[in-house]
Amino acid sequence: MMSMTVADDKPMTARDLGLMQGSPPADDKRVTIENFPEPPYNRWSLQHLREIVPTRSVAPGETVASLEHRPVDLGPLEVAFPDGRTVTVDDWLESAYTDGFIVLHRGEVVYERYFNDQTPATQHLMYSVTKSFTGTLLLMLMEQGRVDGNAPVAEYVPELDKTAFGDATVQQMLDMTNSIHYIEDYYNPDAHITGFLASMLPQGEGLYSNLQTLTQKHEKFAHGDAFHYVTPDPEVLGWIIRRVTGGTLAEALHEMIWAPLGAEHEGYYWLDFHGVEMAGGGLAITLRDAARFGQMILQDGTYNGRQVLSSDIARRIKTKRNADKFNLYYNDPWFELVADSYHDQWWGYTGVDAVAALGIHGQFIYINSDSDVVIAKHSSDPDAESERVDSETAFIMHAIAKRLAD
Repeated sequence: MMSMTVADDKPMTARDLGLMQGSPPADDKRVTIENFPEPPYNRWSLQHLREIVPTRSVAPGETVASLEHRPVDLGPLEVAFPDGRTVTVDDWLESAYTDGFIVLHRGEVVYERYFNDQTPATQHLMYSVTKSFTGTLLLMLMEQGRVDGNAPVAEYVPELDKTAFGDATVQQMLDMTNSIHYIEDYYNPDAHITGFLASMLPQGEGLYSNLQTLTQKHEKFAHGDAFHYVTPDPEVLGWIIRRVTGGTLAEALHEMIWAPLGAEHEGYYWLDFHGVEMAGGGLAITLRDAARFGQMILQDGTYNGRQVLSSDIARRIKTKRNADKFNLYYNDPWFELVADSYHDQWWGYTGVDAVAALGIHGQFIYINSDSDVVIAKHSSDPDAESERVDSETAFIMHAIAKRLAD
């Protein structure tokens, strides 16, 4: 694999790496449907996904919600990590494969930086941040009485009756407490998630077919007993949303959230080659629109002069739940020292009144109610999961929120 850093250990940009440069690009610099998720190709692909795979647009509304700016120089802020290292925000962002980083305090943009040729208009793949959008849409349908959270999945999607999902409740799917034998290890070529991603490729079986192959329940816990992170769960929720609304997931997001929110740019979903949106990891949006979404939730669902979400749903998202089930399956220190809960496709952070939408390779929407702070981050980190991606980012965001609150 080609080197991704220069002499001072700062990541090279896609341009530095020569990716997709030239007519045509050199073979080892060409980003394709086969290599785009991998480093270093993801330095280019996460900003250019719709040039590689089929996508479906999420149109913005007629009015754009303005963002006021009140700059605060957060770059020199020093952050101490638990291992004793100290870094400044500016230096860390440059070293952490950041593509975009924005901080809102009391609804105003106080800090915004772009790297790797990203701009405020760039639609960047958010990976599993998408799950939190899917969960929010499902909560809205539940509030409208169109979906019963206590009903089994098979009531809405009979095609899943014989799978591990069929007799789990919709709420258990939202909280990822359904019992299923599933390995989500991005570094294991034999893991279930590898087959899931392969189903998205041109010769793949497609998402619907892949879901119907997942029939084995977990041998150690029953539905509702323990949190177990499984990307197909929100794919099931996406299927329910399509079945109930009679439209696409892109249409539901546009009508229920994107247009009333006042998003500035269109978003888009990554599709499998059967035309189905990836509800668990396929949404690409701009950094500022990600921040608008977070700010709307922070403001109890009100934004752009409208009640986009009910205050009940927004407060539900911000109120951490299921801490008692969170680390039963994993028994991992990270599930106590960094994060402490998961509900409705949203993570809760330890020691602060903050929830977040998280995606592999460094995607975040962070909502801190203690400090009235929202932070969004786009990244193209070579690691899907790592100390830098999953822990250091949290400590940086907590420190920024504390600084602004003080």
